[in-house]
Amino acid sequence: MELKKLLDPFPVKEEAKLVAQSIAENPMYMKELWEICISNEKHSWRATWILDKVYDIDPDLVRLYLPQMIKLVPTLSNESKLRQYLKLISLEPLPSNISGDFINYCFDALISSTSAIAIKVYTMQILYNFSLQEPDIQNELALVIEEQMENGSAGLYSRGRRILKAINK
Repeated sequence: MELKKLLDPFPVKEEAKLVAQSIAENPMYMKELWEICISNEKHSWRATWILDKVYDIDPDLVRLYLPQMIKLVPTLSNESKLRQYLKLISLEPLPSNISGDFINYCFDALISSTSAIAIKVYTMQILYNFSLQEPDIQNELALVIEEQMENGSAGLYSRGRRILKAINK
């Protein structure tokens, strides 16, 4: 299977699921998929979309790459890749040795007026996940979430309300 050829032209949702299923059934292709994900090729963001679909089928195949995603996130400028990596990271418990740079990046992205809603939602969840390890940040996180909810979208408000409820338990 030549993954690069499968990613151009852009696969429709059903084709993406089939590619992801094929990768899940043949994990030897994960390394190639990851190499495309982290490359600077024009359509490498499409590989991150496929990576997300692989996660839906077999999360263990993608979990291996979470530490690398965490290192990459603060350096990314491609919003599509960033959104996919943050989504995947938000679905998992954070490693105990998580870097302060990554946590600071998440707070900055959550507070930023230019961050896309999806990025804010995923960083909010990541910060909540981190607060389970470091409860001292929960008050600060709650204040930031409340502030963001004031002018946020329905999705941001919904996630914020859910996280605030969990913090206040």
